[in-house]
Amino acid sequence: MKRFLMTLAFLLPLNTSALTPGEVQAIVQQAQESVQTLPQTQEEDIAIAITVSLSMPRASLLKLGQDARDAGLTLTFRGVGTEIQNRPDENPRTVAQRYGKGLIARHMEDFKFLTDAGANVQIDPVFFARHNITDVPRVMVVPVCRSACERAQAILVARGDVSLRYALEALFKEGTEKLRVNPNSQELQKALKLIEDALARLGDRS
Repeated sequence: MKRFLMTLAFLLPLNTSALTPGEVQAIVQQAQESVQTLPQTQEEDIAIAITVSLSMPRASLLKLGQDARDAGLTLTFRGVGTEIQNRPDENPRTVAQRYGKGLIARHMEDFKFLTDAGANVQIDPVFFARHNITDVPRVMVVPVCRSACERAQAILVARGDVSLRYALEALFKEGTEKLRVNPNSQELQKALKLIEDALARLGDRS
């Protein structure tokens, strides 16, 4: 059974005067049907994130989505469509205004090839801004922020259009090397356990 997995912070705290009630209803309905959010992690303070874009080759994105599904991970997108920038004399725009009135709902279909394959997808422009993500894909171990984030720096990062297994193994190697230098780091120990668990779920594949 599909859960409503769209990041609610992206949809609900909007200035709803920017959209008609019908458009808000359509956005929520489309999101419920085709977009999923990050599943709960057993670790409360760190998580594995995979940042991607619809500009990536479709075959690569689909393969990454299928592997992420099997590993119990989620694909995170910055957004949909083209962001509309403020003019200097304008008041700050809401998220819906920046991406265009009704545009979110119109672009839900763009993710259907991923959700039809069982991939978990979330839209989180705040995450991209917090970690200053300008290139994708990235596989990252990051602190989980429940409210204000005191720390934005990722713990471990793997970049490049490689398989998820390759990226996770690279993260594990990097984390192991860092743990040798700082053997008492509980954060690194938790990170390595998260990566190990994801690799075990992923199984033996290239």
